[in-house]
Amino acid sequence: MDIYKYSYIDGDKVVETEEGKFFITPKCNDKKQVFRYLEQKDFPFFLPMKNLFRDSYEVYPYVEDDILPADKALDLIHILSLLHIKTTTYQTVVMDNVKEVYESVSRQIQDKIDYYQKLQDDIENHIYMAPDEALFMKNVSLFYQNFQKSREYLELWYEMKKSQKEERVVFLHKQPCLLHFVDQKTPYFTHWDLSDKGYVIYDFLYFYKKDYMIVEMNPLFQIYQSKYKFTEDEMLLFFCLLLLDEKVEFISSNHYESTIVVQRHVSYAKKVSQFILEQNQKDEETDQSKFN
Repeated sequence: MDIYKYSYIDGDKVVETEEGKFFITPKCNDKKQVFRYLEQKDFPFFLPMKNLFRDSYEVYPYVEDDILPADKALDLIHILSLLHIKTTTYQTVVMDNVKEVYESVSRQIQDKIDYYQKLQDDIENHIYMAPDEALFMKNVSLFYQNFQKSREYLELWYEMKKSQKEERVVFLHKQPCLLHFVDQKTPYFTHWDLSDKGYVIYDFLYFYKKDYMIVEMNPLFQIYQSKYKFTEDEMLLFFCLLLLDEKVEFISSNHYESTIVVQRHVSYAKKVSQFILEQNQKDEETDQSKFN
């Protein structure tokens, strides 16, 4: 097949051919088994690959849509919850696996705390602070606060798992976001590269971190919860991981760009704290209504 033109759109390589526009990605694994499983579960919202190039690539039709992000996100949530509903299974809790998650997340939290403390110490030794450094120092307590909350949620989750005999898992897309969702008459997800069984929280967690600046997550989460409600232990781990942002990394050669980076992390920390606060308030209101 002749390629007339290629370009990159949001990291994806897009090619134009006589058969139309396609995006291509290096093949990570064989999706046939994944798609066969989804068909068995009566979940049709995926797009099989087109075999146009050599086997080392995956090729999908490229579709441009003009749907508003908020509307697209709403449809995404409905399809994502359906994926989880149709693929829910239950398994025996294996404490070795739980401990592995606990220790891994504990290390992530401590690594971030150590990193920020060193960064703080380095900045405090400067005679003058650049704008990006000053912004970081002004908000560093917010980062520490979120790390502490994350650790508290993790400890609560771990204690709860000790007394559980059974837990639920679902088939995860692993990368659900607006970029990987095509909202047509028959909507579908693309990019099933990492899909696998696991805790349900990881899909919405990815969606939140990827698209929180584009769409308002609180109402979307409420809609999702009305269709597939997290259990108490799932919510604890979800909050724990949501509070863990990527590390702030300064761009030493450009203080302006670096200030934008720091501000993005500050905004995320504030937004997540407010999101969790509102969710906890809604849960309290729900509990109160049960007794009235």
